[in-house]
Order: sequence, then structure tokens, then C-alpha cells
Amino acid sequence: MINTTQTIERNKLDIALELTQLHLNRYEANHPDQLSEIYAKYYALLEVLDVSSSDQLMDLLPDELKQILD
Repeated sequence: MINTTQTIERNKLDIALELTQLHLNRYEANHPDQLSEIYAKYYALLEVLDVSSSDQLMDLLPDELKQILD
């Protein structure tokens, strides 16, 4: 028997697209230009997260959540 597991790697473009779809499922876009703006914001967020250290990201959390994670 051969044990195979598939690993699917998603890049930032894919993730930004998924986040944009989730956003649009919850909120309406009133103008087509908003779609590219929403996507760009999520992609920019992913870029920042990619180059941030875990310590930098922890600093962004509220104190109550930091206490739970400690």
C-alpha cells in the first residue's frame, strides 16, 4: 500500500483572491473599481504579514488575546 498525501501550496495571489471573495460574500461592492481596490488591500496585507516577525504580529493583538496565548 502506498501512502500519499497531497500538499497544496497557495500563493499570496490565490489567498488575496479568496479573501476578496469572502469579503464580497459579506459586503457589496457598489462600483467595479471597488473590486480591484479590495483585492489590492488584501494583497498588501499579505505582503506585510509575510515580512513581519511573529513578535511584530503579536504586538498588534489586544492585551486580552495576548494573555490567552501566553
